[in-house]
Amino acid sequence: MKKKRNGRIDFLRFVFALIVVLHHTRYLLGYKNTIFIGGSLGVEFFFLVSGYLMLASIERISAGSAPQISLGSETLNFLGRKVKGICPEFILSWLAGFIVVIVLQHQSFTGALKLFISSFWELTLVKMSGIYIDGFNGVIWYVSSMLLCMAVLYPLLRRFPDMMKKIVCPLAALLLMGFLCQTEGHPRNPTVWMGLTYKGNLRAFAELCMGIVCYQVTQKFSAVSWNRFSRFLIEVLQTVLYIGVIVYMYLYKPMTQDYFFILLLCIAVMLSFSGLGAGSWLFDNRLSFALGKFSTALFFSHLYYAQNLNRILPETMSSTGKVIVYLFCAFATALVIQVLSDLLRKNGQNIERALKRVFLV
Repeated sequence: MKKKRNGRIDFLRFVFALIVVLHHTRYLLGYKNTIFIGGSLGVEFFFLVSGYLMLASIERISAGSAPQISLGSETLNFLGRKVKGICPEFILSWLAGFIVVIVLQHQSFTGALKLFISSFWELTLVKMSGIYIDGFNGVIWYVSSMLLCMAVLYPLLRRFPDMMKKIVCPLAALLLMGFLCQTEGHPRNPTVWMGLTYKGNLRAFAELCMGIVCYQVTQKFSAVSWNRFSRFLIEVLQTVLYIGVIVYMYLYKPMTQDYFFILLLCIAVMLSFSGLGAGSWLFDNRLSFALGKFSTALFFSHLYYAQNLNRILPETMSSTGKVIVYLFCAFATALVIQVLSDLLRKNGQNIERALKRVFLV
């Protein structure tokens, strides 16, 4: 029987979310003193996992006996489930950030209204379409790019599964990464306008395609009967690969070597999803699952603190002190948002019935 969740992947969600949080200390400490100066590469992990899970979902539908619906409706249902999965954390984090920015920037009513208008497209999750004016929670670009690219990839994978999986996705990943390497040197800085779309969308499309390739390789790899020694080697290899990628992100700023470490990350993600590592069972516990769940709230709830805390912190405060305050604010906010999100999900049907009584005949 297949596991419903992969504990190692959940644990790694938290690790890479924390790396992104630490990378944004550049707003507090200055670029040269940033913790994890290359930590923005952590987003690649989330794109790879999202691409993998999208194809896994498609394969389940293809193999199942669910009633047939139009491809457009099926695609919208898939995207709706993705949005629903993050919706409480996303909206609550955005509202919390809106309040934090107003308070820390001492905004007037007029200033708050202008902030809302300039940041509105963040709230819609479509700002990476090009309808981008401003915003106070820049990490939302990741979700926006992911959804826009999935809206293209999902129906194509359903309509032309063999061609997409074996030819189009691998080729798209290779060519888009090559294009970014030649034109930009590295795949980061998502809001660079490339003439037709944002750089972040090309990055998202390429890496979702890489996740799709990872799924196919993992299925073949997992079908082999590996012995105990092999499982030990798999465990060692994926651990070394993750450590190598994390050390690279800690030491080096974005550069052309990013592509080599993205490849290493792909291999590590495939090994993790296979569940064949000798130590995989260690991650299948409530703590790993809880950390994976918490990573969403943490990812959405930190950037506005990083960009605005210096407005109120004493100039004489040490770098360590600033980081401690920053992490406390981010984790405390994320924890509150996680609790509220769980309550909203638990009482979702009651809330829906109450709203229907108020607004419907």
